[in-house]
Amino acid sequence: MKSHLHYVSNLFLLLGVVVFGLTGNSFMFSWNVADLGSCSLDLLVLVDWVSLTFFFTLSIIVSCVLKFSSIYMENEKFFLRFHFLVYSFVFSMFCLIFFPHFFFLLVGWDGLGITSFLLVIYYLSSSSWAAGMKTYLINRLGDGLFLVALGLLLIQGHWDINGIANNQVYWGFILVLVLGCFTKSAQFPFSSWLPAAMAAPTPVSSLVHSSTLVTAGIYLLIRFSSIIPNWMFFFIGVMGLWTLYGASLAACFECDAKKIVAYSTLSQLGFMVVSISSGLENFAFFHLITHAMFKAMMFICVGYFMVNNNHFQDFRSLSGMWKCSPFVSISLVVSGLSLIGFPFMSGFFSKELVLESNLFCVNEVFFNLLLLSLPLTSFYASRLIFQLFNGNGYNVFSRCNDNSTVLMSLIPLYLGSILIGSLGSSFFLSNSFLYPSSYFKLFVNFLIFSGVSWAWIGVNNNSPSFNWFYSEILYTSPFNGNFWVDGISDLGEDINYLFDQGSLSNFIFNMDFGILKAGGWVSNMYYYFLSPSVGLYIILGFLVLSLSWYI
Repeated sequence: MKSHLHYVSNLFLLLGVVVFGLTGNSFMFSWNVADLGSCSLDLLVLVDWVSLTFFFTLSIIVSCVLKFSSIYMENEKFFLRFHFLVYSFVFSMFCLIFFPHFFFLLVGWDGLGITSFLLVIYYLSSSSWAAGMKTYLINRLGDGLFLVALGLLLIQGHWDINGIANNQVYWGFILVLVLGCFTKSAQFPFSSWLPAAMAAPTPVSSLVHSSTLVTAGIYLLIRFSSIIPNWMFFFIGVMGLWTLYGASLAACFECDAKKIVAYSTLSQLGFMVVSISSGLENFAFFHLITHAMFKAMMFICVGYFMVNNNHFQDFRSLSGMWKCSPFVSISLVVSGLSLIGFPFMSGFFSKELVLESNLFCVNEVFFNLLLLSLPLTSFYASRLIFQLFNGNGYNVFSRCNDNSTVLMSLIPLYLGSILIGSLGSSFFLSNSFLYPSSYFKLFVNFLIFSGVSWAWIGVNNNSPSFNWFYSEILYTSPFNGNFWVDGISDLGEDINYLFDQGSLSNFIFNMDFGILKAGGWVSNMYYYFLSPSVGLYIILGFLVLSLSWYI
C-alpha cells in the first residue's frame, strides 16, 4: 500500500513538473502566523518548476532507497526507528525546498543537521560517534551562520531576503549565507565531514549524497544567486575548484568503494559551484538533478555488493562479481558512465551544457580548469568499473544475485540516468544559444577517454613504472589531507605555546621559531610542487591550456 502511494504521489508531482515547466508559472502562498513587534511572521510556500522538479527527484530517490533498505537492513532491530529518521530527513528537505521565508527555511536547515547526526551514529560504534560528531559540529557551524544571517535580517525589521537593502548589513548577510551554504555542501574548507559520514548505513549515504543534505547548500546558492554580488562569484568559484580537484585526486587513490563514491559526490558538488560562479544557475540545477539520479543508483549498487560480500568495502573485492549479478553490474556501469559524462548518458548532457556555456564566459581560467578536471573524473569512475569486470571469478564468500526487490529499486533510477539528460537538455537549450564547434566536442571526448585509458592501464598493468608514478602522486600531492592537517596542527601548537603557555620573555624566541618553521613549510611546498609527479601534471596542464587556446 505504501509503495502504491509513493507511485501515485510521484505521478502527481511529475504532472506538476510538466505543467509548471511548460507554462513557466509560479505560485506563492502566504499565511500570517504571528506578528512580533514590527516583524510579521508569514508562512510562505513557493511552488514553481524548480521546487517541483527537485522534490520530484527527491521523491523518486526516497522511494527507491526505502525499498532497497528493506534488504540492506532486514536484520536490523530498530528498523522502524530508521524509517522515522529517514522521513524526518525528507521533511526537513521539504521545508528547505518550498519555504522561501528565512525563518521556516532555518527549520529545515537545522532539521537536516540534527537528523543527519542521528543517522550517522545509527550503529552506535566508536567510529560512528566520531564521524557523527565531526558531521554535527561542522553542520552546526553552518546553522550558527544562518542564525547570524537571521539576526541581520531582523536588524532591517523583516525576514524577507528579497527585501534586504544594499548596505553594510547586506554585505554581511551575503557573506554568512554563502559560508553557511559551503558547510552543508561540504565545500573547501568544510569538506572533511562528507567522507566521515560514510559511517552511516548505505541507504542513508544514498540519500545524503544524491538529493538531501549536501545538495541543500547547492540548492540555496542557486535560489539566492540573484542577490549575490558579482565580486563574490570569484571567491565561490575558487572554493569550488579547490573542492573539485581535491576530491578528484582523493578518489583516484582511495580503495574504499563507499569513499570513492563519496569523493565523486564532492567533486561534482565543486563542479556545480563553479557553474554557479560562472552565472550558469539553471545548468547547475540541471546537473544537480541528473547527478542525484545516477549517484543514488551508484550507492545502491555498491551497497548491494557490500551486503552480499559481508560488508567488505574494498573495491578490489568487486572483481568478477558481474557474473553473479549482471543487472546490478550494468546499473553500476551506467551510473559510472553518467558520472564520466559519456555520450548519451544523463551526465553527458548536463556537463556538456556547462562546458559549452563556459566558452562564452569571461573567466578563461575557470573554463580551462574545468576541462582539466575531466580526465580525473573519468579515471576514478573507470577504475571502479574496470575492477568490477577484472578477474575470472568472484569472491567465494559472496552470495549475490539479482534480487527482485533490488531490481525494482534500481529500474526507476536506471531509466532516469538515461532519459532525464536528453529530455532536460531540450528544455534548457530552448532558452539559450549554444553553437560549439565540433573541434571542442572532440577535445572534450579526448580528455574523457584519456582518463578512461589511464584507468584501464592501472587495473590491467602492474609494471614498475606505473606503480612508481601512481605512488609518487599519492604521497607528494599537495591535495593530500595530511599535508594541510599537519601544517595547521603545527601552527595551532605554536599559537597555543606562544599565547597560552608562553610569556613576554620568550615572545621573541617563539617568533623566530615560528618564522623558521614557516620557512620549512614553504620549502616543503617547494619540494612538493617540484616533485616529478606534480611537475608532470603542471606540464600537462600548460599543454592543455595552450591547446584549448587554439581550439
